[in-house]
Amino acid sequence: MLLAEDLLLLALDPERGTPVNSSREPLKVALGGALIAELGLLGLVAEDGRRLAPVGPPPGDPLLADAHALLATVRGRRAADQLGRMDRALGGVWGRVVDPLVAAGVLGRRRDRVVLVPVTHHPVLRPEIRDEVVRRLRAAATGDGPLDPRTATVLALSGPSRLLEVVAPARADRRHAKERIKEATEQAPVAAIVKKVIQEAQAAAAAVAAAASTTAATSG
Repeated sequence: MLLAEDLLLLALDPERGTPVNSSREPLKVALGGALIAELGLLGLVAEDGRRLAPVGPPPGDPLLADAHALLATVRGRRAADQLGRMDRALGGVWGRVVDPLVAAGVLGRRRDRVVLVPVTHHPVLRPEIRDEVVRRLRAAATGDGPLDPRTATVLALSGPSRLLEVVAPARADRRHAKERIKEATEQAPVAAIVKKVIQEAQAAAAAVAAAASTTAATSG
């Protein structure tokens, strides 16, 4: 599975089929970051000044291939700008990550109306797949052992995705989990480019969250 798919499964309430903690907006940025981080783990991304640039041949996965190609064209002077625009450039990163999981029978698709507003839910149909992701990330968040590159990347992105309570459901574990998320971010287990992507995703997700808070306060 892609890192972005692991992150999305981690974020979903398995029965309601919606992201926990109102995490959908920052999660969009983090999902884009997960795609680029995976390209980084594959050695297919390089730094070009303050931007990120694709290198090498496109990967075989269609979504990763699109993300690889778009890094050459998406506007922005900094990597954070590129990440912030990746969602629209990919035609909606949420849908691009969800659709293959629905096609594979891992997630369902149910359209409901909540106060006359149509809402799409994606309940988990293969709970054993999500359970394995959650188990692995909780073990990483609450443990002290070395982190493999892929788990470290998803754990680092769980922070800006507002998933602390998912990776550390027990309140007593959350301080340690925050330290492990910080450790995973700083570790850059394979290459510096992955660390840069994670840090830029965190910055971009924080900007999205701040903008949402400002809009809500103004509306109020």
